[in-house]
Amino acid sequence: MPKSKVTDKPKIVEANTSYPELSEIRQDLDSLKDNVVALTKHVQKDGVEQANELGTAAKKQIGLLQARSKKEAVKLEQQVKAKPGQSLAIAFAGGILASLLLRNRG
Repeated sequence: MPKSKVTDKPKIVEANTSYPELSEIRQDLDSLKDNVVALTKHVQKDGVEQANELGTAAKKQIGLLQARSKKEAVKLEQQVKAKPGQSLAIAFAGGILASLLLRNRG
């Protein structure tokens, strides 16, 4: 039997063939890329603004807490000066209570 040669090669689409769908797809991809870039910038801007707002609110709360703690410390100091015996008894009782609570934990 003689050997037969395969002469049928698959047809390859020429590179210079133009499809209108390809240009539409390219335009859609470019538009999508532009939209993603714009969205990313918008999200970053919003994130920075929110972080700044949270930072400002946190600083305000810290300031309020510091002022309140200073007022309470002054009040406590005045109370200790006014009634030193009572303050000593309260501190002693608090120490005993803390000792009992910590001893039972271990």
